[in-house]
Amino acid sequence: MNLATPQKKIISSKNILFLISVFFLFNGLTSCQFYRNTASRYNAYFLANERFNEVYKNTYVQQKSDFNNVLAVLPTIDSVSMGAFKGELDYVVEKASLPIQRHPESDWTDDSYLLIGKARLHQVDYRNAINSFKYLNGNSNELDVRHASLIWLMRSFIESGNLDQASFTMDYISKEGDKFSEENIRDFYLVSAHYYRTITDFDKTAAYLELALPYVKNKTQKARYHFILGQIYQNKAKQGIDDKTINVKKFDRKSYQNYQASIKAHPEYEMVFNAQLNASQVAGTSAEDIKQAQKYFEKLLKDQKNEEYKDRIYYEMAGFAQKRGKTEEAISLLQESLNQPSENSAQKAYTYVRMGELYYAQSEYAKANSYYDSALAISTEEMRNYDQIAERGEILNQFFKQYDVLQKADLKINLSQMSHDELVKYFEKQIAEEKAQIDREIAAAEKAAKNGNLVNKGTTNPFANNSNIAQTWYFYNEQAVRQGKNTFVRVWKNRPLEDNWRRSNKVNSAIDNTANPTETMADSKTDQENLYATVAGVEERIKEVPATKEEITLLEKEIEIALFELGKVYHYQLKEDENARATFERFIKDFPKNKNIPEALFLLRKMCLENKSLEKCDVASYEKTLQSKYPESVFAKLISDPNYLEESAANDTIVTTLYQESYELYSAKNYEKAIEKLEKIQNEYPQNSYNAKIELLRIMSSSYIESLAVYVEKLNIFVSKYKGSQEQEYAKKLLETAVKKLNEKPLKDTKSEIDMNKGG
Repeated sequence: MNLATPQKKIISSKNILFLISVFFLFNGLTSCQFYRNTASRYNAYFLANERFNEVYKNTYVQQKSDFNNVLAVLPTIDSVSMGAFKGELDYVVEKASLPIQRHPESDWTDDSYLLIGKARLHQVDYRNAINSFKYLNGNSNELDVRHASLIWLMRSFIESGNLDQASFTMDYISKEGDKFSEENIRDFYLVSAHYYRTITDFDKTAAYLELALPYVKNKTQKARYHFILGQIYQNKAKQGIDDKTINVKKFDRKSYQNYQASIKAHPEYEMVFNAQLNASQVAGTSAEDIKQAQKYFEKLLKDQKNEEYKDRIYYEMAGFAQKRGKTEEAISLLQESLNQPSENSAQKAYTYVRMGELYYAQSEYAKANSYYDSALAISTEEMRNYDQIAERGEILNQFFKQYDVLQKADLKINLSQMSHDELVKYFEKQIAEEKAQIDREIAAAEKAAKNGNLVNKGTTNPFANNSNIAQTWYFYNEQAVRQGKNTFVRVWKNRPLEDNWRRSNKVNSAIDNTANPTETMADSKTDQENLYATVAGVEERIKEVPATKEEITLLEKEIEIALFELGKVYHYQLKEDENARATFERFIKDFPKNKNIPEALFLLRKMCLENKSLEKCDVASYEKTLQSKYPESVFAKLISDPNYLEESAANDTIVTTLYQESYELYSAKNYEKAIEKLEKIQNEYPQNSYNAKIELLRIMSSSYIESLAVYVEKLNIFVSKYKGSQEQEYAKKLLETAVKKLNEKPLKDTKSEIDMNKGG
């Protein structure tokens, strides 16, 4: 009995084992599927997915952030940023391929395909990534995988620059009737926000980020998205200065709330610092608000952790001063920002731009030109509003080119009319000012050396070649510093940095009271003369003053050309009709025989008719002069016969004006209106010598609305139509770039290329 019991138990165990064996025998398919799923998931997919998640996390960590610009929603995927992850991504593809190769019937095959597509995208292999996502969209039976593949397909189109297809895919996903998982909802909203940030539609970027935030669990990412919202709403409030339909207080409040939410998520210090700094910018402008903001700025400046951010702090302080209408204070603070020793060239560029904007707003175009030049010299195309900055910089260059010629020529002619004694007095005063400037530079150098301050090597002097010497700070000009050092060495030889460096004999100088006073004074006088060795003397300067009639005639010719060109820049580019009128009036008065007088008169008449703010505009006088003195000119005929353009079938000057207006619309990215105006020119004035220019600009404007393939087709037609023209050569370059871009695309640039239907 005692044995019976255990024996019975043993038999029971065997029976159980037998039953299990029978169960698996009759459920062989199920057991095999269980094995395939387990092996696929834990032997390969799990390892690949963990490695990819690590890479994906690191793409967020390593991305560079330009806090002066609205931050990117998602990390940029390109060959430069992804180069460091090559080994890890190769591992992901290798491991994720195993379930597909060895267990194609497992439930993890589609997940493996999705993971491979993600890895291919991060390897910048856009074609294979897109093919993987398209395959899943058409063949996967798993709803979540199919949705995820569409979202990642959209991301692939964005990163590859195929924005038309990205928009089409986003629209398709929005209309998908099936229920999305929370993860896919989050990703769709974030990728949509990423798309709109890419095309700089910040209103929609903010809208999708607001939708995404409830689904974002990662605190670091949540902090970033709140920070971006803060930036967008802050910029929206700034727009309210000019656009009275915008509720400034509302967007300032929303901006402040998002910056505070970003800080509460505990991101890295740099983001906390910038969030705090920007939050202070959206403060009100009451006396109490100003007091609190200034107190906060002072606190930031005193904090040793912010030593490397002082240039940014002063920049934001300038922005706060500008918000309160304190232009001079803002300029002073921006100069203080530039004075900070910093390796942050991007911040320097933004500071130069803001300084240029302030001077531009005050119509001080010469100064504005210098700052825009300095900004463009050290900035990249990633800079916020780079295209607009470059365009304004070009306009200012056109202005300054003519303005500088005019100023210098006028000065030389004025000097030529002075007596010798007057010239001597003038140049003696000029020399005294230059020597005083050298004294200031030496004092600044000694002070900087004593304080141990370093000059940032990346900066340039914003007032280079500017006649306003008092505004120049020597140590921002590398060339000037280098020249100064060479001059110093030539005069003084190599000397150590120490007190009394000018003394020829410094032994016991501090206690030597026996030196000959006469010798010391002589040494000092020689030293001073050596310092001014590069300053030209009076007689040397007098030799540069024009003395012959031929020299004066050449200068007058320079003035004649500069006045007409400067008047057009004032009118067309700078929209300064008052200055344009004064410039054209002088041009007509001083050079009445110039062939461009009729056009100047016509433009004066045009400005007076269009710009009601111009005072004492004598339109009748301009018309009378045109018709009486230049009756055969195109401009006179246009006044007497409004239909002259159609009747003559060609009026290149007026067509040029209309073309210029079309180009201004194109430059302002108002493509539809540009196309409308260009079409009007072609319809109303079909016979003119500007047809090629007009047609090419129309094609370029349409390229932002139509697909790349259509753009290429139109350029091909244009190149064939206008053989041998300058426009054809330019069109060939555009075509070469467009074809290259088209060939780089994984698919044809047509909506029908993506079959979003299952099984397609």
